[in-house]
Amino acid sequence: MILEEFARVGPLLILAGLAVGWIAEAVSRAGGYGLIGDMGFGLAGSVIAGVLVSSLIAGTVGMATVFLVGCAGAAVGIRAQRSFWRSVRLGA
Repeated sequence: MILEEFARVGPLLILAGLAVGWIAEAVSRAGGYGLIGDMGFGLAGSVIAGVLVSSLIAGTVGMATVFLVGCAGAAVGIRAQRSFWRSVRLGA
């Protein structure tokens, strides 16, 4: 049952995390770990938020809700990285 749920929402969470990571790198290059690093933090934040929300909510939610939860989780993950673990890249 859990595997079926992840198969349904996993691709949306992955897409949301990668998209938000890409946008964060494109908009503000200072403070990040580069494109791959930002996409990694976005992916991790998206998947963690998706798992937390799906464990708290009984039943199914719509695809748009899953995508928005993934985007919010990715944004929180990237924001936390840039607030607490600043990189040593130029402009940081």
